Amino acid sequence: MRGISKSHLDAFRLEDGAPQRFDDSAAGFRALTKWLGKAPVARIVFEPTGPYHKAFEAALGETFPLVKVNPLQARRFCNDP
Repeated sequence: MRGISKSHLDAFRLEDGAPQRFDDSAAGFRALTKWLGKAPVARIVFEPTGPYHKAFEAALGETFPLVKVNPLQARRFCNDP
C-alpha cells in the first residue's frame, strides 16, 4: 500500500509490480481485496494518514496482516540512495 487519503488508496503489488488506485470506501476495500487475489499476502504496509486510515484498518485488519509505518521513516527509506 502506498498511501491512504480522504478519497482514495494508492496500492502497489510487489509480486508483479502493479500499481492501482481504489476508492477509500467499503466498495474500494472490497475491490482491493479482490485485486490482491487468492495468493497469500505476507503483509500490507501503509502510512497512517490522520483519520483516513482508521476505516482501512477496521475493514482489512481481520483479513490481512497490516503493518503501520511512520510516514517520515517511510519517506527517508524511499529517498535513501
